[in-house]
Amino acid sequence: MTIRRDLTKLEEQGMIRRTHGGATIGQFINTQPHSEESKSRCPEEKHAIASYAASLVSDGQSILLDAGTTCMEIARQLVDRRIRVVTTDLAQALFLCRYRNIEVHIAGGQVDERTQSSLGGNVQHFLDDLNVELAFIGCTSWDLQRGVTTPTEDRAELKRKMFERAGTRILVADSEKYGRYSFHRIMGLERFDLVVTDSHLPEHCCESLKNAEINLHLVPFNL
Repeated sequence: MTIRRDLTKLEEQGMIRRTHGGATIGQFINTQPHSEESKSRCPEEKHAIASYAASLVSDGQSILLDAGTTCMEIARQLVDRRIRVVTTDLAQALFLCRYRNIEVHIAGGQVDERTQSSLGGNVQHFLDDLNVELAFIGCTSWDLQRGVTTPTEDRAELKRKMFERAGTRILVADSEKYGRYSFHRIMGLERFDLVVTDSHLPEHCCESLKNAEINLHLVPFNL
């Protein structure tokens, strides 16, 4: 019991991440994962998260999709909606523009090779002139103590701008990314209207998040 209490305390301080039967040191993410690498990680969990996220979108809405594989999965599940989609992700834009019922807007700027999406000041200026009802924002790492983080300043600034332009802001992140952190803090979890993750998130992590009044929705990964 003493060991369990100590592990819980260390996790609350962000120093470790509890796993089944043990713990690991909190992982620092130094570089942005390549999109090809991300595709193979947690595909079932991302599909489940995306299914729930897509269910929150209604015909006639304007939404913003962040770059990344989770939001790409959301895009695949929105093809039957009559909506307007704003994205920075090239793959999402190319996929969605095939559907006449979806109006696609892509924010132009310098294309980042690792995420195959646009970044930089021009993207932020583009978003300044838009308002959307929902924004689905992804991340490489999230944690109760450290918040949502990213390896680079330009991504942190862009995600803050996406957050600013939306009426409802939803974080979509699989449980594997929880307890990890990176150099640039985007914002605290408490600022999101909803955090959607999969049911692999350990129970004690769920309890900590709920005690901090984070609006958390757990999706079974085997929907």
